[in-house]
Amino acid sequence: MQKMRTKVLLFPYHWITKSLYRKIWFCFFITISITVSALGLDYYVQTSSDIKQRAVGNMEQISSQSAATLESYMLNVKNFAWDYFGNKDFQQFVSKMGADPDAYSHYSAKFSQFLTDNPVVDYIMVSQLDGYMLSSGRMNETNELDFDFEPIEKAAVTKDGKGIWVPTHTIDAATNQQVNTLMFAQAVKIINFNIDTPIVGVIYIRLSPEYLKKWLGDIASDEQGNYMLVDSASGQVMLSDHERTDAQLQGLNGLFRFSYGISSRYLFGDDHGVETLFVSNELNNTSWALIGKVPLQVLLKQLNTFALRTLVIGMICLLGAMVIASLLASRIITPLKLLKNGIISIEQGNYEVSVPVTSKDEIGYFIRHFNQMAKEINSLIVKVYETELVKKDAEIKSLQSQINPHFLYNTLGMIDSLASLYEDERISLISSSLAKMFRYNISGGHMSTLQTEIRQLEIYLSIQQIRFGARLRYSIEIEEGLHATLTPKLLLQPLVENSFIHGIDHLTQGGEIRIRAYSLSDTDAAITVWNNGPAIEPHKLMVLQEKLELCQQQNYSDHTASSIGLFNVLYRIKLVFGSSYGLTVQSSQDQGTTVTVLIKKTRVEEPSYEIANRR
Repeated sequence: MQKMRTKVLLFPYHWITKSLYRKIWFCFFITISITVSALGLDYYVQTSSDIKQRAVGNMEQISSQSAATLESYMLNVKNFAWDYFGNKDFQQFVSKMGADPDAYSHYSAKFSQFLTDNPVVDYIMVSQLDGYMLSSGRMNETNELDFDFEPIEKAAVTKDGKGIWVPTHTIDAATNQQVNTLMFAQAVKIINFNIDTPIVGVIYIRLSPEYLKKWLGDIASDEQGNYMLVDSASGQVMLSDHERTDAQLQGLNGLFRFSYGISSRYLFGDDHGVETLFVSNELNNTSWALIGKVPLQVLLKQLNTFALRTLVIGMICLLGAMVIASLLASRIITPLKLLKNGIISIEQGNYEVSVPVTSKDEIGYFIRHFNQMAKEINSLIVKVYETELVKKDAEIKSLQSQINPHFLYNTLGMIDSLASLYEDERISLISSSLAKMFRYNISGGHMSTLQTEIRQLEIYLSIQQIRFGARLRYSIEIEEGLHATLTPKLLLQPLVENSFIHGIDHLTQGGEIRIRAYSLSDTDAAITVWNNGPAIEPHKLMVLQEKLELCQQQNYSDHTASSIGLFNVLYRIKLVFGSSYGLTVQSSQDQGTTVTVLIKKTRVEEPSYEIANRR
């Protein structure tokens, strides 16, 4: 049963993969779908961002205007109270309240008229401290005070004549429920600039919660959102036409971070699981703020409708594009691209390429035979490479045996002469030195360390010192750390021998040879062989330098015996270290002749024959 279910689930995949046409059609479908989706998503995101920014601007403008309107109401109340605070007759009335019925009726009528002219106010009261009071406006059914009187009185007395807005509450006549509102309180005192006069009473002016609710409802609309008055300290909703007054705004502390010059804030937050735009405006001289909110789904309602219409049009266009694509698509596009990539890899030298065979049609047949051909070519290249390595090794060994025998002939002649004329220990020294040199020359391998090469040079130069005597001076300087560097065997002796043949042999006195090895970088080192013999003629030097520059494997055998030592060394360096390494020759009358060898710094353990030579 499980196998059958898997087979059913995989049927669309097998149905598509068995046909190149269906694969190409499906690829076109995916490509066009992603393109259309990406463009649509980009447009939606960009447009929704613009709508959000415009909504923020509109909400901030409406909220700011509404807050300014409410503050103008509050300023009117403050000015009304301040007019009475500076009225001497009113001061006397408050201090002697109850003694003048005409004044009582006069001010009661004034308060009633203010209530009529300003519906935002529903209650005015002036009272002595612990004495008579005069009130006008809506009270509860028992004509008792329906707000907490004493804390407001204390706050007003503390301000000593300065007005203060204080949150308070009253009873809603329609629902008989407690509702929140704001009350302005200001202490009344007889003003005398010569003495400090006591406070005689307090005037209270309360804003109508019913009017504020209606005003908040008038601000709100489908596009402009809903508005409420919120205590910025606790986040509690104080007044709203749609929220409970005990509701708490959670996680929106950023709305209340007002500062000097910044009285408006906005942020996007969660409102009962719905992402919502919140905008806040601070109400001056109070702890309350005007908060407006509108759900994002309301803001993006038109955009979502447009997006749905665009999606339908996009689907129709997609189907039309797929019909055109299916007519234009070739049945061999994708496999041919894979085959093309395989051919490019072959051109770049990657003969291990293997094009995946994903079909059993004619293109699959071509790809399988292409893979087989690449595999056979790679196998042939490996065989040719191995053959070339063997050939190079044989050439290196052959080149090592081509060292000019000039030195050997001179040495043997010198031994013969000394043996005939003198009984001299120099004969023994020369013979033992020759034995060491021959032993080193015929030892196995074609590589040696620089230290071993220098030791062979010292043996060679000691023999030449016997030959030339005071006519010859030489010095050898090796940088610390280069002694274990690998070099081809007999690399330096041909260069030193050339110094004698073309330089020291032509001097009657003062001959000098200097050998120096030093680092050029972390990977390269140089070895110089200098002599102070006659300089190479300029035109001969130019010809020699050109031949060294052009020296390659195919034309090495073309060089004459007179220069075979230099080309022997150059060719062996290129075979061992690569074409970027080799040697150069500089020669001048005042500077002498210098041969510089550039080698790669490689190190291994010393060969066993080197240790044996030290015993």
